[in-house]
Amino acid sequence: MHIKYNNIKQLYNITSVADKYIFVKERDVMKKVYLYEIEPVTFLNFSIDIQSNILNLYNEFLRELNLNFQIYISNKKVNIQNYIQNIKQAINSLDNPIVQNLSERYVNSISEELENQSIFTTKYYIVISVSTNEDINMDNVDNIISKLNFIGCNVNKICDKNILKNILYESINKEVIV
Repeated sequence: MHIKYNNIKQLYNITSVADKYIFVKERDVMKKVYLYEIEPVTFLNFSIDIQSNILNLYNEFLRELNLNFQIYISNKKVNIQNYIQNIKQAINSLDNPIVQNLSERYVNSISEELENQSIFTTKYYIVISVSTNEDINMDNVDNIISKLNFIGCNVNKICDKNILKNILYESINKEVIV
């Protein structure tokens, strides 16, 4: 595997990574960067009325979120062999031999088809950058972002230092394969 960038801290001007945010220095201003993972709603499966309601709620969300933010979309190619291997390990841990046998046959039947496909995983994030000298209550921001739950999105604030580091690493090394 080829690693494009080794020094992520230098590339992004990161001073440190904490459990809830990343410290970044931009033009002599220290900022805290927060990440929220968003699982999107399958919009097209709804009636026109529900779609309209979702759009109205999303519009309200955007008006309430009175901060600088970005939407980051991460696409990664899935390593099919690893994916199939993980499924087979899960099958081997099954207690019922009949279910195990059926599952093995199913995986074997789709393995060839999957080998010839390019499958990608996609993750969506809202990235909020706040200057450390700004008086912003992040609980209020969390409440505004959690309103996306009302339109069917699952929202999780990234509060783990290692996960934040992995997201940073993968954002600049796109050839990282899941």
